[in-house]
Amino acid sequence: MDTLILSIYQLFGVNSKEQFADLVSAKDHQEIIRQHRADLIASRIFPFAMLFGVVVPVWGILDLIYFPTDIALTFVAMRIVSGVAFFALAYITRKVRIGMKRALTSLMVMLMIPTLFYQLSTPLIANTELNGMAATLMHLYGLLPYVVIASLALFPLTLKEFSLFSVVLVALASFGLYRSEGSDVNMLLVQLWLLLVILGVSMFSSLQQVRYLISQMVKASYDGLTKLLTRRAGMDIMESLFRATGLQQSNFSILFLDLDKFKGINDTLGHDAGDEVLRQASKTLSESIRRGDAAIRWGGEEFLILLPHTDSESAKNVVARIMERGLAKLPDGTPVTASIGLSEQHEDDTHSWKDLVDIADKRLYKAKQTGRAKCIAPDGSEVHFPKGDSEAVVVIEGENASAQGKADQEKAKEMAEA
Repeated sequence: MDTLILSIYQLFGVNSKEQFADLVSAKDHQEIIRQHRADLIASRIFPFAMLFGVVVPVWGILDLIYFPTDIALTFVAMRIVSGVAFFALAYITRKVRIGMKRALTSLMVMLMIPTLFYQLSTPLIANTELNGMAATLMHLYGLLPYVVIASLALFPLTLKEFSLFSVVLVALASFGLYRSEGSDVNMLLVQLWLLLVILGVSMFSSLQQVRYLISQMVKASYDGLTKLLTRRAGMDIMESLFRATGLQQSNFSILFLDLDKFKGINDTLGHDAGDEVLRQASKTLSESIRRGDAAIRWGGEEFLILLPHTDSESAKNVVARIMERGLAKLPDGTPVTASIGLSEQHEDDTHSWKDLVDIADKRLYKAKQTGRAKCIAPDGSEVHFPKGDSEAVVVIEGENASAQGKADQEKAKEMAEA
């Protein structure tokens, strides 16, 4: 059984159950992979939609020349409607960043246009005797189901997505083939067999594109040392998350962290020790956030934490949880701290993610200038790293005794214990 599973993995170019699961479903894909795949699908739909938007109506000239007038006029009307639909798709996908749902919907619509054209054209000529060029044109129209199925190979679809597309398209194609070849069972079986062969090849090609895309995105998007998102990849994700939370009128918080006295660690203990501190800090950050959040190595010893759908009070709880876990330790057991700036989209009234980062950066700088080892929030409150066996402490405007400070401290404690 293990040998069979390994053979299946090797067939699809993967090495583990997790990698194979990424080919089956997009459920566990990182946001950057999800968005890049949507962009790729949209970028491939656009040129085809533009091309077909022109070619399909123009092809009606041949219909008018070679088909009987009543059939030709019906075909021309169908072609004009199809051309309008293709141009509408081109308009929708003219820009990337349309989201995976819209990309898949656009792809389904693009594939359904020729499929429905085939369905409607078959009964039109069922009882018509066609010769010469007219018969040739109808044979070309009969190839539409194969062209549609084969075109799936151009798009990076997971097995789940591909199955949904193929069930709909093959069912419609089979119905059309039955209507055109129903009297010849042998020919019908041959055409269905050919359709399934093309479907299998298209599926393999589509899954291979998903595998390749994921592998390349992982290499390009994740820092080799810390395994966190690179700055470039993080900026793409931040733009998407900022836009999404804005459309949903939700909160979006950012934590900007800078490890304290990191240069001294490199100078006194060496770069290997510094690299180990970065690895430990990155692991702590990754384990302290939710699946929908994101951790980015912004540069050197700087990190960004993206917290979509999170207000500043909840973000302070995340900070407290990070502090309670401890970012990292030096070889002698000394804990490593960081200066942190916290910004939130609504409280800071920002209209771009760049402004949000700049504000968090200014608060980080203020934290460094006023003692380090703490986080400064939009309301002026501070969360301090624990000293010794104490817990992370919330300070309101420099006074560690207010009712709000105690409430935030209790929240931080509960989140840390969770």
